[in-house]
Amino acid sequence: MRQNEIILGDCRRIVCAANRKRFTDEIVLGIRHWDAFMRREVRETEGDPVDQGFIDQHGNFLSRTEAWKVAEATGQIIRRCGGDKADGGTIYSENLY
Repeated sequence: MRQNEIILGDCRRIVCAANRKRFTDEIVLGIRHWDAFMRREVRETEGDPVDQGFIDQHGNFLSRTEAWKVAEATGQIIRRCGGDKADGGTIYSENLY
């Protein structure tokens, strides 16, 4: 067993912001939504709308609401900055750091 498994077990964790392109299902990662990295990647396929969300440590895409539930359950929410109650909770990058 690795050291981080002792602490986290199989606990799902939110890792970073992500946009999923609707036409191709390609996932674009960023530190925050629409940061310089994400804008550069999305610009290459303009016209393909995106769904904003986050990814977990296994690379699974989660909507903002799904990610809120995971982050809240694992104690990752360290700052309240809005979105707490809308649709059962809507996470923003700022909630995590």
